[in-house]
Amino acid sequence: MTRNEYENKIKELGIDLQELNIVIGRKTNVPFSTGCYFEDGDWILCDVDERQNISIIEKSNEDRIFKYLYMITLGKIGK
Repeated sequence: MTRNEYENKIKELGIDLQELNIVIGRKTNVPFSTGCYFEDGDWILCDVDERQNISIIEKSNEDRIFKYLYMITLGKIGK
């Protein structure tokens, strides 16, 4: 799944990523957030804990990261 496909599905479902603390395209230090960004040729999926520590979940290609992020997103909304 590409970033565009992910964003289109999120829009179709009416999901507010900000409400779920999901950040795409940049590093964040917002506590309890999940996000992904592009760096050095890889997409990086990460979590931020309550102390603003960033934990990298996975480094991979766009397709794999956005499939994973989509599953996380659906999990956060309870679908």
